[in-house]
Amino acid sequence: MKIAPFAVLAMIAASPVLAETVSFDPATLPGKTVYNAATLTPLALSAGGSPAVVLLDVPAGQVVPPHATDSGLRLLTVISGDMSWGDGDTVDPAAEQVYPAGSFLLLPPGEMHWLAARGDAVRLQLVVIDDETPVPAIADLLE
Repeated sequence: MKIAPFAVLAMIAASPVLAETVSFDPATLPGKTVYNAATLTPLALSAGGSPAVVLLDVPAGQVVPPHATDSGLRLLTVISGDMSWGDGDTVDPAAEQVYPAGSFLLLPPGEMHWLAARGDAVRLQLVVIDDETPVPAIADLLE
């Protein structure tokens, strides 16, 4: 499935003034294979140089195995496809939940999880919040 290029506002760190809106095709950006199952494409880096905003593309039929990350709260948006998601350290299709395009998820650091593209390919956008605080309504969901 071909995804239309995203229109984004690009703020250049060296310039405090936004000159114009820039459209780009994420397929032209370098990505890397992760978990032998998906492609991770960084869109923005934190001050420390780690990915802060990424696209994760999971081809149809692939499963990203159980894993956890220690850095930051993750805000996930399902951009396309139906993402199958499970919490824990074992892939259990009977326990997974399906999130269609447009769904939002919150993932605290250190939580084991896995995901799959059972039907069509899935594209996610992940935003890592390291030093920032989510708004109170989101913070309440994490308690």
